[in-house]
Amino acid sequence: MVEARPFTHREAGTDEPTWLLAAGWDDVARLDLGALIRGCTRVVVLAPHPDDETLALGATVADLGAESIEVIVVFATHGGRGPGSTPRRIEAEHAMATLGAHVQAVWWDLPDGGLPAAEQELVRRLAELVDARTVLFAPAECDGHSDHDAAARAAEMVARARSATLLNYPVWLWHWATPEDLQWNRVRTLSPTLAGLRAKESAIGCYTSQLDASEDAPIVGASVLRRAHRAFETVLLPADPDLARRVAGHVIDPRARDDVAEPFDAMLTGTEDPWHLDDFVYERRRLGLVLACLGRERYQRVLEIGCATGQLSEELIGRADTVVALDASARALQVARQKTDAVRWICGAVPADLPNERFDAIILSEVGYFLDGPELVATLRAARRRLTVRGEIVLAHWRGPTRGIPLDGRAVHKQAAALMDLPLRARYEDVDLIVEVWGEPVSVYREYRGAS
Repeated sequence: MVEARPFTHREAGTDEPTWLLAAGWDDVARLDLGALIRGCTRVVVLAPHPDDETLALGATVADLGAESIEVIVVFATHGGRGPGSTPRRIEAEHAMATLGAHVQAVWWDLPDGGLPAAEQELVRRLAELVDARTVLFAPAECDGHSDHDAAARAAEMVARARSATLLNYPVWLWHWATPEDLQWNRVRTLSPTLAGLRAKESAIGCYTSQLDASEDAPIVGASVLRRAHRAFETVLLPADPDLARRVAGHVIDPRARDDVAEPFDAMLTGTEDPWHLDDFVYERRRLGLVLACLGRERYQRVLEIGCATGQLSEELIGRADTVVALDASARALQVARQKTDAVRWICGAVPADLPNERFDAIILSEVGYFLDGPELVATLRAARRRLTVRGEIVLAHWRGPTRGIPLDGRAVHKQAAALMDLPLRARYEDVDLIVEVWGEPVSVYREYRGAS
């Protein structure tokens, strides 16, 4: 990892599209945290300041607590200059309560901004909490803040001495660094639950002193929040090779197509339309709204991701020279093929089975929330790469609550908005549904008026 460059919180930092569209993510593995903590007695999160733990790992902490795993968040400083309680300490207590009853806060009241000078004391205290059955999360060694870097050095020293499992988390690295600076082979993703993501969002909201911009630019500004509100979380393998080897093998393979398809295939047993796509007013209205939001009368090539039994793809035939539709469910595609042979139907899971071709419209309708955070971002990234220069990406999702699936419509569209480097051309929202169109034409009126 390169040495951190100087930065301030007043700068916007590296934007989210630059990070999330980076090719480095393509080979990033997902950490098998469940296997890693199996047999461990506790998880310790070392936070130099109140809010570091939540910005980086709040959703994971909430999920671990919900599983009754002992989680200790150590606040090395209380984020203020004087002794005793500060607004940030009070805020952190509220944030920990929001993350869950099994999350315990420990306060060391070391000097804010003075952790490099207190590094040996940090090592001594941390060694009393950590042993060989501890998973220790600590800042990345190159996070770029002196307190964070000191905490990282102390954690590495203790992990080696106590044979603990160490993982590093970035906070400010996302701000000052670029994708070219990152050692991508050290990166692992975590996939929190929707409940964990919601708890994290609420916990971040507890840190009002960091979100306040009444006197200066907020410490936790808009760019920091966009990174913190990703639908996944990120850790780094330790820089020390021996410590890295302890965790490097704990990865989860991507879901196979059969695993993705199984619940949908089961729903199609004995019926060709379990979702009532043909006769339910909501579904017919959704299809009509998606078609109405398309910016062009005619397309060369359109791709529908998650086509199910093919209702929308069949409608698209009249708007495109070529329609390609993909779904993981072989049974759904059997039904779709009975409707028309004018569509090229592909049985596959995203993002792995997306055709390596270019399209001037790509549609994801009622599919994003069946993907977890890493899968969603990987799919959006793959779709963006397959879009022609003046193409458009359409997302349409139910706005109501979801059960038994990884995300909801709000989470999908929030993540898409952070990732897209395209203009938002259209947005429709009502109680039931949200439709967003990213790309060109920015103005349908000007495009066709100028062409006539």
